[in-house]
Amino acid sequence: MDDLRFRWLKDSIYTILNIDEVDPAFEDFLEGDDGANELLIAKFLNESDTNVDDENALLFYKEVFEELREEQVEITEEEWIEEQLAINPDFDPNEEGTTTNSGADEQQQSGVNDSSANQTVRSGVQNGTSDNIDQTGEGTNVDGENQTPETRPKPKRYRNELVKYLRTMLYLCRDIYPSNLSKKNCIYFLRTIPGTIPAPSSIEDADKIMIKYLDYGLLNGHTLHLLANTLNKIYNPLLTYQSEHEEANAVDGRRSAASKGSQKEIAPTEPSTEETEEDKKDEKRRQHELELRAMLRDEFLIQLQKFLNQIGLTLRQLEGEVRLELPPQFDISKIVKTNKDAIEQAESLVYKWNGEIREALERELKKTPQTPGPLGEIDWWRERNISLSSLFEQTKQEHVEQVLEKLELAENAAPSSFRDTRTDLSKYYLEAKDNVKFLSTLERHFKNVTHGATFRVVTETIPKMMSALRMVWIISRHYNRDERMVPLMERIANQLCERVARSINVRTLFSHQPSEIIEKCTEAKDMLERWKQSYFDVRAEIEQSGRDSRWEFDNKRLFKLTDHMAIICNDFIAIAKELEQFYNIFTPELKSVTGKPHKINEILERVHKVLELIEHAPCDPFRLEDLDKWKMVSANYGQQIEEIDEQTKSFISESFKSLRSAESAFDMLLKFEKNNTRMTIQDEMHKRFNDILRQYDNEITEINSIFQHNKTNPPVNKNQPPYSGAIAWSRSLFRRIKHTMLRLHTKEALMQTELGKQIKSYYLRVAREMKAYEDGKFNEWKQRTEQILPSLQKRNVLKELPPGENDNPLTPRYTIDFDPQLNEMMTEARYLEQFDYILPETIRHLALSEEKMKLLSTQLKIVLKNYHRLIDSLEPHEQSLLEENLRQLKRHMQTGTQRLPWTSTNHEKFITVISELISKLDSTINQIKKNAQDIHVFLDEIRQCNLFREPPPNPDGSLVHCKEYFEIVESRRRHDAIELQKKYKLIGPLIAKVEGLVFNTNTSQSPKMKAYYAYWERQIFSALSDLVIENLKSLRDTLANGSKPLFQVDALLVVPAVAMQPNQNEIIKLFSQSMRDCVEV
Repeated sequence: MDDLRFRWLKDSIYTILNIDEVDPAFEDFLEGDDGANELLIAKFLNESDTNVDDENALLFYKEVFEELREEQVEITEEEWIEEQLAINPDFDPNEEGTTTNSGADEQQQSGVNDSSANQTVRSGVQNGTSDNIDQTGEGTNVDGENQTPETRPKPKRYRNELVKYLRTMLYLCRDIYPSNLSKKNCIYFLRTIPGTIPAPSSIEDADKIMIKYLDYGLLNGHTLHLLANTLNKIYNPLLTYQSEHEEANAVDGRRSAASKGSQKEIAPTEPSTEETEEDKKDEKRRQHELELRAMLRDEFLIQLQKFLNQIGLTLRQLEGEVRLELPPQFDISKIVKTNKDAIEQAESLVYKWNGEIREALERELKKTPQTPGPLGEIDWWRERNISLSSLFEQTKQEHVEQVLEKLELAENAAPSSFRDTRTDLSKYYLEAKDNVKFLSTLERHFKNVTHGATFRVVTETIPKMMSALRMVWIISRHYNRDERMVPLMERIANQLCERVARSINVRTLFSHQPSEIIEKCTEAKDMLERWKQSYFDVRAEIEQSGRDSRWEFDNKRLFKLTDHMAIICNDFIAIAKELEQFYNIFTPELKSVTGKPHKINEILERVHKVLELIEHAPCDPFRLEDLDKWKMVSANYGQQIEEIDEQTKSFISESFKSLRSAESAFDMLLKFEKNNTRMTIQDEMHKRFNDILRQYDNEITEINSIFQHNKTNPPVNKNQPPYSGAIAWSRSLFRRIKHTMLRLHTKEALMQTELGKQIKSYYLRVAREMKAYEDGKFNEWKQRTEQILPSLQKRNVLKELPPGENDNPLTPRYTIDFDPQLNEMMTEARYLEQFDYILPETIRHLALSEEKMKLLSTQLKIVLKNYHRLIDSLEPHEQSLLEENLRQLKRHMQTGTQRLPWTSTNHEKFITVISELISKLDSTINQIKKNAQDIHVFLDEIRQCNLFREPPPNPDGSLVHCKEYFEIVESRRRHDAIELQKKYKLIGPLIAKVEGLVFNTNTSQSPKMKAYYAYWERQIFSALSDLVIENLKSLRDTLANGSKPLFQVDALLVVPAVAMQPNQNEIIKLFSQSMRDCVEV
């Protein structure tokens, strides 16, 4: 099986249904219906849709059938002889051994005998040699002796028999389900995740993948029992555990957050308001989602429990149902007075029915409600109504009435007893029916009491429920007595108490925020108090009406526990409020003001330890039996809280003697007045206002000292001008004391004290001095600016650099004539205007033109950059060539140095004209330089020419002869000289091109280009000189080195000397002539 998913399904089915692993049942199933089953399984594995039930599940069961198969079975020789004799009485077993193979017609017609003969032949071949086998079947042994029939091996004998086998067939339930399916063992597979199940790589991998996509299990036994056990023992606990687990995680998260908050040091900066608001919104959204999830979960659990109750009721009815049926072959018509046997039989039948009804009735009357709440009583009456209704209806069946009538005619006493029993059954049945009818009107209220999402829902339900109880009390024939109504109301009270005890767990209650504790306990207390109040309100209404029976119920049974739990909830509210008060005191503001966060954390830690006394109390506060223990725990708690109060008062008294900031301390005290804090702490805080005033007096003194010490040379920000910077510094100091004074003035009574008046007078004196300082700085700046501003504005936008920085008067250098004081004035004006000072008109205009002047300065910098780049790129001969163009550019540049002040309106025109001239001149210079580069290329080729090029060696590798050498060198020199002459002639047109480019003439004799011609003549002469000198140097170096031969000479031995041809003098003459030719070339 290639697909491991199929293999996994097979293994699971075989294991659960107990099928032998070698059984081909699964393969036969896949091949069945022409492969349709295999396609169905493949679709389930690959294309399952979780919204389609038929494609979402597989249900297998097996059937085992008996099957007969014909098989050959080996038998003994005696059994074979008996069978042959039975078939043929004349059969001689002694002659059978000598029968030849060719006598096939003498052998038996069955395939068994044929097989036996063949086995005989094969046996003979194995035990002897084939050459010695004769037609009689006898052969020779290894010694060459003939074998006799007695010594020859007996052949194996067989017969055909029908063997019974058990065959397993595997079936898949699809659309149609067998009627007896509930009695079979079935295995189901349910898809839990849609999509294709990926193919595993191994059987171990298949186990991991398949259980991720599938749920599977065994179905056996009673269907309703199985369903009830699965829901009750598996799914209900799982859902309940999940809800408890989520609540526990939420509690742990809140407790962890609270712990971190109490231990965390306060940072210098506080979170922004936007972040705080966003966190609150997220928290509300999460809380809302949790509430919705809890409501859905609770509603589902309610419906699940209701369904389980219905299953249980159905099972009990099926198992305990009484059937008033006639025995088989019982004839009612025979019941006559004369037929004593029929009368006795009918009498015993009636007594049997009567006994069964009595037993069923007694069994039903002994039942009690399964759950303690009010819904349990409704279910109890509803179950009784269903059971008795079925039983009562059977007593009115036609055959029952006929039997009773026959017996009455026969004057038998059995019908009387049966009718008495039916009367009792009818009484209880009508009571159950009536009670179900009236209690059903209360079911909606009881559901809210039992399963309502919040205490508030229950509180709103109680008055309506109490009014409905009054109606039941008035109308009902059975719930109008104390013995019925008091237990019902007691169940309601117990249900309310059970809800409170389940929701408010003292072990985990104080891990929540105090506001949550107060809200939950307040709702619970209101619910319990509303229960009692609603009861007495309805009781008063009944008494005022004077018509109905009074409610004189036992108040202890109804309200003793609820009153006790309301008191305990009130204790929890008081503890939560005290905890909230401590949290309102030990805020981040207090940590920041006092500068002692570790002390505050110690007190908070002590508060948390006191709470642990409540959480780990050795009692359950809601139990009446533990009331004395709870009082002892509460007393111990109160004593420790008083000790913490004293520690807090001592800490605040010490901390306010060394405050960090008067303003933050004052804000904190105001906040404490608004917040819900402990009265003892509030009284202690009110005594700290004088400490705040003294701290503020110290702050004013410190600010005044800084002002007096630095006012002559104030610290100014990096990018701020001096005057506005000094004013900004003074105002920053003033703001530091002004904001605190404004906050103090919100508490008028504080400033009316003697100390408050002194501090206010001191504050005003320092403030006036700072104001006078600021005004003086502004007036000083205004006077200075009005004096120098006109002269600065009359300056031209450009100025020529002094002679020391200008080498050539034809191309002078320029700079922007913008005084830094002008920029400083504009910045000062901008800042001072922000300080609400009124500026003179000329200065305001200057400030408004700041952006315009900055733009002009930027444009001038770009123009000057291009201009300086242009003149720096010119050589002296190019300057003389472009003298007229440079003079024209200079004239226009002089406009910016002579007739263009900063207040002019022609700045844009000036920049445009200069930019166009520079661009045009730059284009001309680029073309001139390109021509110059081409000329330099030709000159470099002239300089690098080799006038002493050596001839190549002879084909045999020998050097050429001396005279031949010089002839070849001279020939090559003439050829190179012709090439150099061509390049030289190309230089003239390039120079003439420059003339046309600059002067628009093509005479090649322009006087204006005299210097330019002279420059290139010198360059050409220099190139030719370098050519000759470099070639002569190269020849000299070659001769001086002597490491490389140039040519060969003929040598003759004339004893005692050697004669060369040509000789040394001739060689020297040849070299001299070659050098003269090099110079004259």
